[in-house]
Amino acid sequence: MRLAFLAVLLLIVTAGEPVSAPRAYLDTALDLLQQHSVESPKADWPRLRAQAHRDIAHAQRPADTYRAINRVIARLGNSHTFLDASAAGGAPSTVGTTPDGRMIGTTAYLRIPSVSSDHGEAYVDAGRRVFGDLLAARPRSWVVDLRGNGGGDMHPMLTVVAPLLGEGRTGSFVGPRGGIGDWGVRDGHVYNGDEVAFPQVKMPAAVDGPVAVLVDGQTASSGEAVLISFTGAANARSFGEPTTGFATANNSFELPDGARLAITVGHMVDRTGRAYGNAPIAPHTAVDSRKALDAAIEWLATRR
Repeated sequence: MRLAFLAVLLLIVTAGEPVSAPRAYLDTALDLLQQHSVESPKADWPRLRAQAHRDIAHAQRPADTYRAINRVIARLGNSHTFLDASAAGGAPSTVGTTPDGRMIGTTAYLRIPSVSSDHGEAYVDAGRRVFGDLLAARPRSWVVDLRGNGGGDMHPMLTVVAPLLGEGRTGSFVGPRGGIGDWGVRDGHVYNGDEVAFPQVKMPAAVDGPVAVLVDGQTASSGEAVLISFTGAANARSFGEPTTGFATANNSFELPDGARLAITVGHMVDRTGRAYGNAPIAPHTAVDSRKALDAAIEWLATRR
């Protein structure tokens, strides 16, 4: 009788887990959003939580809470905050592209694509080689192509273009309670707050010369951070179409089932003090992105 009783008790506990787990899962996500979201101070959290709990009344597993979480995110009103459920139960998707370049007359053309953090070292290594080859051709001007760069990790991207940025602060993150931290180049290395990116990599010294930055409607997030890093520099000008409008700082949090919650914690600010956010960034020269390179080459010819 005792063994039978224990078996029934275990079955009851097991059967009860799917009912309680979704609520705990939802609360974990809501806690993260309330604590970190840049929109949190103006949100009605008691109301958001109550509605979210009603939305999962019949949830049986964590995945059944995704819709409720997305509804809360939508009500917060920031399109750069999002739930990535593709990583649930497995590794997140990655981006493994690397920079490439070529000479166009006396102009060095450097394409800076998106990259994920786990491909950062390979990206920087490839970018360092490409940059060195371009330098060997003794260019008189530069083009940095950010068209199609949908974001990822800004640190590998900035490391590759660091010689064009020069020393000093090139941008900042500002949250609802004030400054979060600056980023820029110090002693040839990219820094973000107190952290130094890729300290083991020796990039070329700072390079003089005008820089044209190309952007389009797919330039987003960390791609926009690179654009902002050039904004305000005396020798730089941007060409193309307005960017996506994700010029914000996101932190990624892993949820219990492996899904990731990317939360916007602040806005980007350029070296002049201008703040950005969830609005497209207009380039200095508006032109069809397919003609941006030609427009940039024309401008660079006047700067030599």
